[in-house]
Amino acid sequence: MAFTPLPEDDAGRACVPNIIDGKPVLLSSSASFPVTSARTQEVLHYGQTASVEIATRAVDSAASTFKTYKNTPVYERRRLLLRTAELFESKVEECKIRQMRETSCDEAWAKFTAMQTSTFCREVAGAVGSAVVGDIQPSYSGFTSLVFKEPVGPVLLIPPWNAAVVLCVRGIANALAAGCTVVVKASELCPWTHQLVVETFHEAGFPPGAVNMIMADRPAGPKITEAVIVHKALRKIEFIGSAAVGRSIGSVAAKHLKPILMELGDQSPAIVLDDADLSNAAKLCARGATMHHGQVCFSTERIIVQSSVQDEFVRLLVGAVQEISSAGIAISKVHAEKAKATIDDAIRGGAKFLFGNGEMTGSASVAPSILTDVDRNSALSTGEAFAPTAFLVAVETEEEAIIEANSRIGGLSASVFTGSYERGLRVSRELEFGMVQVNNMTLFAEPSRPATCFKGSGWGSNNGRYGIENFLYSKAVSLVSPNAKSEH
Repeated sequence: MAFTPLPEDDAGRACVPNIIDGKPVLLSSSASFPVTSARTQEVLHYGQTASVEIATRAVDSAASTFKTYKNTPVYERRRLLLRTAELFESKVEECKIRQMRETSCDEAWAKFTAMQTSTFCREVAGAVGSAVVGDIQPSYSGFTSLVFKEPVGPVLLIPPWNAAVVLCVRGIANALAAGCTVVVKASELCPWTHQLVVETFHEAGFPPGAVNMIMADRPAGPKITEAVIVHKALRKIEFIGSAAVGRSIGSVAAKHLKPILMELGDQSPAIVLDDADLSNAAKLCARGATMHHGQVCFSTERIIVQSSVQDEFVRLLVGAVQEISSAGIAISKVHAEKAKATIDDAIRGGAKFLFGNGEMTGSASVAPSILTDVDRNSALSTGEAFAPTAFLVAVETEEEAIIEANSRIGGLSASVFTGSYERGLRVSRELEFGMVQVNNMTLFAEPSRPATCFKGSGWGSNNGRYGIENFLYSKAVSLVSPNAKSEH
């Protein structure tokens, strides 16, 4: 597939530029940083670190455009979103290839997430009418009390690299549907992929300043992010990524009194009860643990099984993992080595392999594994491994399973495997998670259903109208007759 050549910096290197007001902003070579393939370890091209001045210009563009874009009729926003969906549908192959090159994900994952982009755009387009509806409230004073849903203003979106296209599209579509304008801080690991997303919204007909894009290498990231957050016109932030970075950005947002929507990591548990279809549970747990090299914020990392069916389930689980030919490749060598170190630490702490050995199978990939007897205080037990691995925890009762599932800081997604809907619903209501899947893997979400971040997994809900509502605020307007006599 032929691509439009990237512009070159003054050192003759192909670069992904920042984008302000719909125009590329090419900086000097001193701002360029390499984007490297984990699969081949070669430099693919370069990104360019925005300066504070460039970051400020991006917010200025969004703020200027917001003054007029906020008044765009809902039917016109819907039309533009539907046009965007059509364009993404025609660009599935390009989205797939760009993700595979920059993030080294396998073809199935890249195609799946690329195909979802048009679905998310259409869902947002369909939901915008109901999301922005205000109401009329009864007045204690006998006046007319109106409530309007207003767009919050320019927003900063910081999308991740692990579902690079679809999560970037979702965030932009939600904000634009609400009537907001956007500054996207592209991931330094996949700026070429995020560039395609931004340019597609422009191609669909959204105003050039409605979607701007900046980027920064890792050392400069905090400084550039704060430069955007501190801008007086910036009204809200959406961040998807690790809890460590989320804490840092959250503290900056708090310092400047800027609200933030965060989707952070989780250590998503799957509960296998004694009446479950064990074969189906084993297959879904194996897929949930290993898909995309375990690099999804709600991958299955902890499997809680009732001891009465433990032996049979382990046998089926090992068989299911054995049938998985590959868990893919990590985003980088550094990420793969960190994942291996987490597994090695658990083994040193007394854990045992039920399957696999946690060894590197390439420069940036780790072999799938299942562990047991993991120490409660180990990094694997307390945090997010982001690796193609899971560990088993045996419990005696349903009540113990619920206690164990709720015992970690995260609260994004959990699974319950059972032969009874009644039992599944009962357990689901007791689980402290924003999403619960009954007889499905933790790694599941619907475009129309809220993906809610709870506890240490972040704040807020996303998808459909729930995502649009993040970028609206309720404005109360009281209509008092000019002839009314004041009693106050």
